[in-house]
Amino acid sequence: MSADLQARVAELEHQARRIIPARDGTDGWCNYIQNSIQDRLLEEREVLTEVVAMLQREILAQTQAMLDQALATRVRGTYQAGTNYARGDIVALDGGSFIARKDNPGKCPGDGWQLVAKQGARGIAGPKGERGPPGPTIVGWIVDRGAYQITPRMSDGTLGPALELRELFVPSEDNSAG
Repeated sequence: MSADLQARVAELEHQARRIIPARDGTDGWCNYIQNSIQDRLLEEREVLTEVVAMLQREILAQTQAMLDQALATRVRGTYQAGTNYARGDIVALDGGSFIARKDNPGKCPGDGWQLVAKQGARGIAGPKGERGPPGPTIVGWIVDRGAYQITPRMSDGTLGPALELRELFVPSEDNSAG
């Protein structure tokens, strides 16, 4: 049997024990009055239960709204003197970030501001690595006289980028008139 059903059965048994058997005509009125009082108490309990539930919902909603407002933050960028700031505004200044503790918090940093985060100091340098092998060097040139180009041949066997030399030896049409 469920807990709700057991509670209801217990309540009905309690009411049944309170009923006085009718003897001389007055007991019926006692039963009637007691039942009326019991019914009235049950109705009031239901109303009070609904009122308490409604108040709980309203208080919860108002509390949530106040918390949302109190915890609201707005990122306002770099701190600017002379700007109006409100509680919850976050600003950046000198490698740190600050949150306004109240409306019109004054100069940052100051009593109206709370440090949220700050850039740390540079850490300890790690161990120095081994020296790498030397890079390739130019060991010769490939000359292409017809194209007016030279290309470096590197010590590792690769070729470097070709250098265009035409402008050094052939006058351009723009400069020939001069």
